[in-house]
Amino acid sequence: MRDTRYLLETLKPSQVDRAYLLMQAVVPELTLAAWRQAFSNVFRREEMVVATNAAGTVQGLCIYRVRKHEAVGKLLDVPFLVAASAGDAEGVAATLLKHMNTTARENRCRSIRIWTLGPGNWKHMQDPAFLERWDHGLMLTVGAHSSTS
Repeated sequence: MRDTRYLLETLKPSQVDRAYLLMQAVVPELTLAAWRQAFSNVFRREEMVVATNAAGTVQGLCIYRVRKHEAVGKLLDVPFLVAASAGDAEGVAATLLKHMNTTARENRCRSIRIWTLGPGNWKHMQDPAFLERWDHGLMLTVGAHSSTS
């Protein structure tokens, strides 16, 4: 996906260490080894995308997955949405949010939940009981699907 300022793409092996800097800022106890292992785990359920600027610098990171939630049905669950730019954090965040909305529509999700950003999110991503709770994050309703999409 191309924005006028950012390239949004699936996290590549060459970007893993650079994206770690964003994750470490929000999950200080996360080690580089654990981050690399999470990226290389072929059984992971989450998607990881990055927003890079024209110089190839990782400016944003989003980790998400489509899942079934007992109360809302199909849900795009977003434990991490991190925008880091000294000059355009708002633009980076807007690029990531646009991607989340497009992904939700393409997967026919009814809602998007963007988790409140915190260091506990890393372990909570694998906790089924936590995933069903309603007391964390912002729940957004996905608009009606276009008949042309």
